Parts: sequence; C-alpha cells; structure tokens
Amino acid sequence: MFVAAVGQLANALSTQPTTGRFFEFLGLFVPVWWVWMGFTFYANRFDTDDLPYRLLTLLGMFAVAVLATTVPGAFRGAAIGFPLAYVGARVVLLVLYARARRHVSETRALTSTFLVAFGAAVAVWLVSLAIPRPWNYVAWGGALVFELSAPFLAWRQIPRAPIHPRHIPERFGLLTLIVLGESVLAVVLAVSRISWDARSAAAAIAAFLVAASLWWIYFDFLDEDAVSARGIFGGLTYTYVHYFIVVGLAALGAGVKIAILAAGGDHHYNGTAWVLCAGLAMTMFGFAAVELVTPPRTFDADVVLRAATAVLALALIAVGLSPLTALLVLAAALVAQVAYELVRHEAHTHEASI
Repeated sequence: MFVAAVGQLANALSTQPTTGRFFEFLGLFVPVWWVWMGFTFYANRFDTDDLPYRLLTLLGMFAVAVLATTVPGAFRGAAIGFPLAYVGARVVLLVLYARARRHVSETRALTSTFLVAFGAAVAVWLVSLAIPRPWNYVAWGGALVFELSAPFLAWRQIPRAPIHPRHIPERFGLLTLIVLGESVLAVVLAVSRISWDARSAAAAIAAFLVAASLWWIYFDFLDEDAVSARGIFGGLTYTYVHYFIVVGLAALGAGVKIAILAAGGDHHYNGTAWVLCAGLAMTMFGFAAVELVTPPRTFDADVVLRAATAVLALALIAVGLSPLTALLVLAAALVAQVAYELVRHEAHTHEASI
C-alpha cells in the first residue's frame, strides 16, 4: 500500500518537475510518511497479534490504499479525497491507541497524550473539508503540526512505554528499501520508454549504481545506535530525520527517471537535474544527521563523507549540468564513498583481529 502511495508521489514529480510541484511533493509526502510512522511505533509497543489487532491493521492498510489513489487528485487541487482517506487511516490508529490505553495501564499517560494530539489533528483535517482553497492547505499543515508534535509533548512518558530498539531500525529499513525499490522501478520504466544508445545506457547504469550505493551505505555503514542510546534525543532525531532520508530517496527516484528520459532525447526534461541533486542532498544530510547523533556524537569521517556528498549535490544545482552529467558525477561520488568505506571497515576489522 505504501509502495503505491510513494510511487504516485514520485510519478507526479517526474511528470511535472517544477519548483512548485517539488514543494507540493515534499508537503504531501509528510502525511504518507507519518501514517507509516504511526503504525510502526504502535506495532513496536503494543502489537498483540490477536484478531482485533489484525482486523484493524487490515482496515488501516485499506485506508492507505485509498490514500494512494487520491494522491494525483491532491496534486490537481482536489481537496476531499486525500484528507478523508488520511483521516480514515488515523481513525484506525486512534482506535488502536484507545484499546492500548484500556488494556496497558502503565502507558495510559502516553496513550492519552497521543489520543488528544491525534484526535485534535483529525478534527482539523475534517474542518478543512469546509474551508476554501488555498486555506484548506494551511489547515492541513496545522493538523500535521499537532501530530508531529505529539512525541515531544509526550517525551516524559515515552520511557515508561519503551520501544524495542532493535526492531525500529528494521522497520525504518523496510520503508527505506521500499523507496529505494521505487528508484530501481523508475529506472526500468524510464528505460522502457527510450531507445538504447550510449547516453541512455550510461544513464541507466549510473542510476543503478546510485541506488546500489545508497543501499550499501544505509544498510552496512549507517550506525543505528542512536535509537538505542540512553535518553530520547537520539531516538527522536533518528525518527524525524528519516523523513528527509526517505523523501530524498523518493525525489531521487523521480530525478533518475528524468535523467534517463533526458539522456534518451526527451528535451522536455532539460534543466531538471536539480530534482536528482536535491533528492540526494536531502538523503545524505539525513545520513549525516543520524551519524552525528550516534554516540559518541562526534564529527567523524562518516559525518564528513555524508555531508560532503550532500554539498556536492547542491553545488551541481548551481553549476547547471545536464541531468545525465549530474547523474554520472553523483554516481561516481557515491561509488567512491562505498569503496572508501569498505577499505576503512576492512582495516578496522583487521586491526580488531590482531
């Protein structure tokens, strides 16, 4: 279900790669990502795997599927389907939290805070249905502020309902893998629309190398200790920064598709390399932030590598390269980073074994 929603968002961006569409894409990605976060953290704390939980989860997934179908309309200005589908998913989560509040007495303070914050947000989403454009979008933003602030409002109660720290990186990694898969799918779809020649082949190979390098960096070299460290600062940072990681990957997928089409001779996409670069910059800054809050929280080589790659991507926007050239440069930078990391980690492993 989330695959469909992310795919719809990325397709809307690649179809119309303008600055305005990019910011619409960033905004609409927030509720899709937050739905995932809501069900992820609930399942991590309160998953009972009984019949009511399964039925409610299936109902939530149905609401997400409906949400995915409303994404194109939201980009075109439709203001009914998207908020109603989103409210449907959030109401399911409210019912789940009400159930947890009833049965898990030691977490009633936490679940009560979430019920109030999420319930207030649902009310604002529903009120937005009666508000004319563009003010309804302001209401959507206000509702999301209620929801996104809930963990901060409940930060004193969070330690009383601890998460399973080893499971969170797995669940976040699943979402990251889903979005990376969309990038690979974008390569396939773009290649199917063009004729093979040296430029299009180079673009396809470079796109695959970018996706493979990011997969390698995230799953092999990104430190997950922030989510399990003492205190909630690292965990909250790890959670919120993942928005920039996954939205960047989704934008990157759209940018990759654009670069391949441009390399295949579609001049409609000339001057759109900034989509690819902006997506990678957000992802790499997200990687750097995760590394920075991981104990011992030092500005080490990993942070420098991630930040430097992000800065390179932003610099390429200013240079104004073609989508293909920007893709080739970024692919080379990421492959070099993976090679360096492999050598460095091998050296550390060898030193530890002596």
